[in-house]
Amino acid sequence: MNVGRVASVLHIICASFVLWVVPAQYVFFVDLVAFPISLFLSLRDIIFRYQLAACKLSSKIQIDVKGQLDGRTRAETSALSRSNKGAIRRRVKENNGDLADADNESKFATPAEIIIANAGKCTGKFPVCKTILLVVKLVLFAMVVDFVYRPIITPAKDLFVFRPGYVSHDSARLHIRYSDGGNLELRYKELVPKASLLYQNTGSDDTSIDFANNSPWESAGEFGPPTEDTDYTSTTALLNLQPATRYLVELHSRESTLHTQTVLLGSVEFKTSPLSHQPARLRFGTGSCIKPNFPYRPSWTHDIYGFASMLDHSDSLDLIMFMGDFIYADVPLYFGPETEDYRRLYRQVYAAQSSRRLLRKVPMLHVYDDHEIKNNWHDQDQPPMGSAMTAYNEYNGLPNPPPAVSGASYYNFTYGNIAFYAWDTRRYRTRWETPNMDSGEATTSDDEHTMLGQEQKQHFIQWLHDVNHTAAVKFVISSVPVTAGWSNFDSSQDTWRGYPTERAEILNLTQHIPNLFYLSGDRHEMAAVELPSGNIEFSTSPVSQFTFPFVGKFKKDIGGEHTIHYRRPGHVKYGILDVDTESDPDTPRITYSLYTTDIHHGKRPAWVYEAKGAHWR
Repeated sequence: MNVGRVASVLHIICASFVLWVVPAQYVFFVDLVAFPISLFLSLRDIIFRYQLAACKLSSKIQIDVKGQLDGRTRAETSALSRSNKGAIRRRVKENNGDLADADNESKFATPAEIIIANAGKCTGKFPVCKTILLVVKLVLFAMVVDFVYRPIITPAKDLFVFRPGYVSHDSARLHIRYSDGGNLELRYKELVPKASLLYQNTGSDDTSIDFANNSPWESAGEFGPPTEDTDYTSTTALLNLQPATRYLVELHSRESTLHTQTVLLGSVEFKTSPLSHQPARLRFGTGSCIKPNFPYRPSWTHDIYGFASMLDHSDSLDLIMFMGDFIYADVPLYFGPETEDYRRLYRQVYAAQSSRRLLRKVPMLHVYDDHEIKNNWHDQDQPPMGSAMTAYNEYNGLPNPPPAVSGASYYNFTYGNIAFYAWDTRRYRTRWETPNMDSGEATTSDDEHTMLGQEQKQHFIQWLHDVNHTAAVKFVISSVPVTAGWSNFDSSQDTWRGYPTERAEILNLTQHIPNLFYLSGDRHEMAAVELPSGNIEFSTSPVSQFTFPFVGKFKKDIGGEHTIHYRRPGHVKYGILDVDTESDPDTPRITYSLYTTDIHHGKRPAWVYEAKGAHWR
């Protein structure tokens, strides 16, 4: 077996797999072994062949030059005595041992001609193909190193972030990262529609929806800069805003010099929500799972292709509900359990150009999932949970709505008469049950198996009671799918399929709640499923990550479920929901649209489903 050839093939396959198929950790480790072996053996082979060619060239030249000198000797001897061939032969043999025919009096080439001719013949044997293959392997490994170690190569220590988080009817949470020091100041103003101005000033019926910057600026006051203890991040609140109003907010740095100067750092736009319990129209994005620059493209700056696609729809989005795996702490390499190891990954995501452009225009709310910690996390508060949650809260947790319980990560909020509840499916979960979802039952019914924990579950049950007849539409956010359809790999343990007793308990409650929908991600595939309770779940991912092209299986219509739509292909998949409780306040309209860059380049929906709203009062 040719070890070098096997190592080369392994390296090319593993590197290509990590860069463009699935950035799997163990495949990356195999490549780390295969590449140096392949490199060493390839270099050894090339050097050996090069030296061999050079030796053959040198030997050939020496033989030909000596042969030409002997030819001259033979010519001189022949002029003295052509008949004494035996003597000539002995003289030739004494010179170089060559028993060539002494009668050959053909014309000899000059030494220069001999060198040129033989050099051409020898260099033709140089291993050109092996050299090209070596270059390909070096380039592939360089791309792997760039893809895997980019958070360390460029840690984005000077990253600046200014984005809106949760926006209520009278306030807005603003997330800031700024490391240059100096006091900061927020200034804001209403963006009044031109149509309103024209109507007030001229009585015109112009229906332009462009916004004019003619309202006065107001200051929210100064505050100190973020500190190194929080990785230079902070979350501040803008209060006393008007409902259903669009605002422009600027962040200024005040530099104390001889004359105090203010420097504009950045600006964001957002629209406050309607008053609670008021009919509303809401358009929001949903999805999970992103990895910067996957599939890999050589670039100085890594981007997030799903966010770039979302930008095409950002002008009409009121918010984005991101449902976990915002970072991949362990894919393809786990850098360590320290807080800084996690912070680097958040900075890498926020440093992407598409992130900056999208998140300054559209508020993004978050739940976290396993890859914000480690794969399939179910060890509750064991390390590295503390470090992971510190970084999560600094970048994504604190800009969310206020938690339901102090120190928790689950929360609920409303947008007009549309209600949301976001679960924490990681911190309180215990070990999974042994499911038998094909029959819709569990092989065990141990109450100790839980994903939500008792405190969160009781709070959720109370929320169901509160919004049952006060909210026209309800959304429950879960980082992992509620459907039992996914049975591939670890889904029988990591999703709600692994907790059938608690799942059945919750579905028995939500079947009585009109217009309640589940939203989830995690599986890197898309499924719209009518659950046994009659509630519909839209599970959408990845926003920008890998998808398994041929592996795994989604079981349709399992355990009393009905699969409405299922889609596996696509590195970019996200949903946009349009909710209308204004047109018919008694019967809302809910429309889900699936977008993927594989179809219409993400400009138009790949699939649309309009759910039947029920009378809810």
